[in-house]
Amino acid sequence: MKRLIILALILTALTGYTQERPYTKMETYFKGTNYELSVYRIYGRRDGNTMFILGGIQGDEPGGFLSADLYSDLHLEQGNLIVIPRANFKSVILYDRGPDGDMNRRFLDKPEAVEMDKVVSVVKKLMSESDVFLNLHDGWGFHNPVYIDNNRNPKKFGQSIITDADTYKCENGKVLDLNTPANKAMAEVNRKINDDRYSLHYFNTDTANPNTPFSDMRKTATYYALRKYCIPAYGIESSKNLPSNEMKVLHHNYAVNEFMKIYGIVPEVPAVIIEKPALDFAVINVNNEPVKVDKNGTLYVKSGDVCEIAHIESNYERGISADLIGYGTLNDLNSKFMLKRDAVIVVRKDSKKIGIINISVDKTKAEAKPEVKAESGYRFSIIHNGVSKMVSAGAVYDVAIGDKIELKVLLAGSDETPYKINLKGYVAPNVISNDGDDRNIEIDMNPKRFMTKYAEDDAKRMYPVVVGSGGSEIAKFWLRMK
Repeated sequence: MKRLIILALILTALTGYTQERPYTKMETYFKGTNYELSVYRIYGRRDGNTMFILGGIQGDEPGGFLSADLYSDLHLEQGNLIVIPRANFKSVILYDRGPDGDMNRRFLDKPEAVEMDKVVSVVKKLMSESDVFLNLHDGWGFHNPVYIDNNRNPKKFGQSIITDADTYKCENGKVLDLNTPANKAMAEVNRKINDDRYSLHYFNTDTANPNTPFSDMRKTATYYALRKYCIPAYGIESSKNLPSNEMKVLHHNYAVNEFMKIYGIVPEVPAVIIEKPALDFAVINVNNEPVKVDKNGTLYVKSGDVCEIAHIESNYERGISADLIGYGTLNDLNSKFMLKRDAVIVVRKDSKKIGIINISVDKTKAEAKPEVKAESGYRFSIIHNGVSKMVSAGAVYDVAIGDKIELKVLLAGSDETPYKINLKGYVAPNVISNDGDDRNIEIDMNPKRFMTKYAEDDAKRMYPVVVGSGGSEIAKFWLRMK
């Protein structure tokens, strides 16, 4: 709690802007790489303890990362959350425990040596800002304190709450009781599960003991948080052998919610609704001109054209990657490539392929089919802090909080159009009725002046500017507050 207060004071001093609670801030590290990392900071209406929820450190454990994903959208009455749904995005995309090695064995007192250590460094820093740490996993079988069979015994990790010790004495002399909170949470979870086959069991790996059979746990995130930052740390394991992902997510949610109660964090509990992922369209910048291409459609370009996958429209915002096969990495969003040959973009939600976009390098068809560039002829004339600017349809235009924007006109080529321009979600001061036309008024880019239901990003900072006619959308771009 104290660490977040200090960070908030520093941020206020640097920016001169105080964010009103409650609010969420999203940060992206290593954007457009295999190890892209999304971090969500959720601040409650009242301050309190900060809980760090980590999912997806091993990509073949969907119960953990899908549960953590739900908490990214939470609103809090009290306390704070730091949430990383997919710590190892590369392993999630490939549905692999660790294609470059096990990230949950990289929490060492050593400098960065491999690419995924960059993610580990961020996680370590966030631990230092937290009061309690939860690491969400799916383990094999069903942990049981006595041997029943090959699937239910003391060596199995599934359906357990794991600690590295019953009590732990930190270097500063402080003693942490891990047993009592873990067993309290577990008892409440098991009342909800109501099926002895799937009950959770307490699992102390006795990590510091030289004779422990689980010495490998000394390299894990939970043990690092415990010994380095003296914060309570728990591994929550659903079982890979549960009948469905929904059940895995539900059991994780039960456990997380109980730990939130124990540590004084008052949440709005997310629903377990796992909708089938679907691709709608992609926006691809061709030589900096935006092109909308529908799922399974074909984009025609000329050899040497520079293409950038700028946006994927799906029914999910998180866990989306776009792989330009034969170029770049597994995750080529927001990366630019000069195309010399035909290619395919494979779009995935986590490890599931949800659609493709074909790219054909064909000069004749590229010139003969301008209709695929439906929005490319439109530009928006705006005034940004008193300076005239042009913004291409389909673009994301970044502004700072407190900036002033005026929307002037939509241009088709060099011709002005008469259409209204509507900044979705903006609430102008002293306006009695809203006619959907935000032209020629000074717009204060302040999050307080926007209805967040119209936001099109997780941080609630990006809003669409839309032109329509007769019920059809003609062109739009996005204003994003940074």
